[in-house]
Amino acid sequence: MKRNTKRRLALYGSAAVVALGVLSAPRVALWRAPFVKVRRVEPGVALENEASRLLRDLLRIDTSNGLTKGAVDVLARAFACEGIPYEIVGDDPQRPLIVARLSAAQRGEGLLLLNHLDVVGPGDLTLWAQPPFAANMGKGMDNFYLYGRGALDMKAQAVAGFFAMADLKRSGIVPLHDILFVGETGEEAFKPELGIGWIISHRPDLLEGVTDVFNEGGVNESLASDIQRFGVEVLQKGTINIDVSGPSREALEAFQQFMKDRNAANVYRLTEPVAKYIRFIGPSRADTWGRSMIEPEHVIASQKFRSEAPDIYKTLVSDMLVWGRVKTNASGLFTMQIAYSILPGSSLTERDQELRGWVREHGLESRTNFITFDAIASPEAGHAWESLNRVLMLDPEKAEVGIMVIASAYTNSAYVRSHG
Repeated sequence: MKRNTKRRLALYGSAAVVALGVLSAPRVALWRAPFVKVRRVEPGVALENEASRLLRDLLRIDTSNGLTKGAVDVLARAFACEGIPYEIVGDDPQRPLIVARLSAAQRGEGLLLLNHLDVVGPGDLTLWAQPPFAANMGKGMDNFYLYGRGALDMKAQAVAGFFAMADLKRSGIVPLHDILFVGETGEEAFKPELGIGWIISHRPDLLEGVTDVFNEGGVNESLASDIQRFGVEVLQKGTINIDVSGPSREALEAFQQFMKDRNAANVYRLTEPVAKYIRFIGPSRADTWGRSMIEPEHVIASQKFRSEAPDIYKTLVSDMLVWGRVKTNASGLFTMQIAYSILPGSSLTERDQELRGWVREHGLESRTNFITFDAIASPEAGHAWESLNRVLMLDPEKAEVGIMVIASAYTNSAYVRSHG
């Protein structure tokens, strides 16, 4: 089936089924409906395998606020059972780190699987369909979903990394290069110095020979049920996050208008990793702007892009200010949070000074929440990158593999890149 026909069917298939059903042609409707591959697995059966059991054990441990001890203990027992050496380190006994190494025939060009075990707090419990730390299956139409804070971000990936190493060990396969597993804390609090940063500063010997890191960054571009593209994160914009306070709502709203004007006057810069990323994802984008960005050089130069394009694309080509709602704090001051995301080639130190100068000019005060690192891109080269490409190309749909750029989020990849 041609790709454009499949896209149309995926987009309009539901409408076609309804219309043809009204015309009393159910067989024709069935024939015209898009083909979606389904692998039926009963929920109870899916939970019986050892990977699911380990994931549920981890999900039942509340690792909010970086309290990783329970999760590290679970993983330590799992590595011990596989005979894979590990070490538990860190200054805070309630926020330990675990480092495991599957040794190879030779040191050098080792691969680190970097996993954060801490999670964002669950927030308002009434908004949860299931308790956040019960690891329950859903009910009714959701009975195929496992509920738990951290299931996707990123305890499931930690489980996958563990079993990748365990399967090699069980099979007696000695990898060509060392494979390491780090379970860390501090990622969700934007404090990498508590996690991978602590290891780099205090126990660099544990990372001996590592040249490549796989973290959580990535994206799948999908069309209906089919993955069209695997995106691998190689770059994050730098981010400055501050709280701004003032004596009145009007003062903060005036600053919001100033920031709107600054964004509207932004100079657009198309850096090479961003250009490559936009061209890569463009063909599978459902929106007009995304598809048009296959030729980003021409598009971003147009006045129409400046006036009409969504911020999701503008932030890829400019340093952008984003702000939250104005609130009042316990002291009666009016506050709001501001994030300033910075492209490669700019200094976050200089941008931070610039932002604070604007705050002072408006008679406001600021407090730093966090500042990341200058944006640096990972090279698309080396054994790890080549291996990743080979594995992803085994996908039966032959989805393309390319790069991803994070424009408005953070992972500890930024810290790792900044430290070589």
